[in-house]
Amino acid sequence: MALTSRQSEKSRQTDLKVAQSAAKAVRTVGVDQMALTRVAADAGFSSGAIYARCDDRSELVVLAWEKSIWPMLSEILSLLIQSVIAKNNGNSERIRELFVAASAPDAVPDLGSAMEVIVASRRDEVIAEVVQRDINGLMDDYGVGPSTDGADRQAAVGAVCTVFGAALLNSVYNNESIENIDPFPFLDSFMVKLQSTTKPSKPAGPVREISPYAFPTTYDDVRDALISASEYVIARSGVHRATVSRIARRAGVSVGAIYGLYENKDSLVADCLEVLFPPQTANDARSWAGVFTAPDQRAMVTQILSNYMSPSYVQWRRFRLESFIAARHSEAISTQIAGYAANARSTILQAAEKAPANAAIRLDTGMSSRSTVIGLSIFEIVDPTIASLDWRWVPVR
Repeated sequence: MALTSRQSEKSRQTDLKVAQSAAKAVRTVGVDQMALTRVAADAGFSSGAIYARCDDRSELVVLAWEKSIWPMLSEILSLLIQSVIAKNNGNSERIRELFVAASAPDAVPDLGSAMEVIVASRRDEVIAEVVQRDINGLMDDYGVGPSTDGADRQAAVGAVCTVFGAALLNSVYNNESIENIDPFPFLDSFMVKLQSTTKPSKPAGPVREISPYAFPTTYDDVRDALISASEYVIARSGVHRATVSRIARRAGVSVGAIYGLYENKDSLVADCLEVLFPPQTANDARSWAGVFTAPDQRAMVTQILSNYMSPSYVQWRRFRLESFIAARHSEAISTQIAGYAANARSTILQAAEKAPANAAIRLDTGMSSRSTVIGLSIFEIVDPTIASLDWRWVPVR
């Protein structure tokens, strides 16, 4: 009996070491590039010890999630959801401490990696089963899960998405011109500023989609076909798994045609980012710039959320997330999209200076609320029902 107990404890400790090493690998090289042999070496075990626990990379990511990443993330989310439901920010300081610690450059597990695993779960059924079970189960435990409705669910989803978006974006940029996002100014809105538990009455008719997603043409048919195909494949497979042959097949050209225009896949990806990111980032910045001086800030934010979560933006949302994930492990991609983000930030900062002193959304709340939009596209992966939430409800007075 004692021997069995000792063996079980030894096995648990081995699991924890392997999980921590796998979580470290997600941070350093990413889900798509982590190798079981490298994780084994880092944990100080043989490859056999890893294969005795995990059949493949997917199972290794699941172990990292269950034993390392999820315990860290669930503690933050539990405190956050409790605060939202109670409409009390008494937990704010503790949530901030946990958020900052899990966002540190040397943190393992870290929040950025948690977001990467969630994004990876969209294209990996094994990971998805566990991630969806845990996140939706936690939301259900607090009565704000996928089968529920009402202001508490809206507020809980909004708060969680604000943390998710800030966590991912803060892990993407290694650039002094991009300051980390502080999610707490906007989180306050979900925790204490909105005391009503009923949604406002709906205006006549549906929320209008102002600008459906449009592919920005380069006026070169072959280049357009390759950029469009790259967006499609990356949105479904991620940058690392997007092969040149698959992109060529989707575009209806030969692999040789791609190498006739681009030196390698990296240069194709860079061109794809250059074509797709600037116009969408500029549109996003202009939309948020209008929020600061809008007579009805709630209506403006509602319009932005509704527009971004509309069906026409599905592929862009996925492509954007996969680009952010790739940037976590590629200095070139991080630097490239950081330039676009810096331009957008400049536009927003200039607009924020004109916000009235009594406005609900000013510079601090405006910058953190923008992360909510990114977080929505992350949360959508585990709970697609949020795409149909009534975004005419937002915690803005």
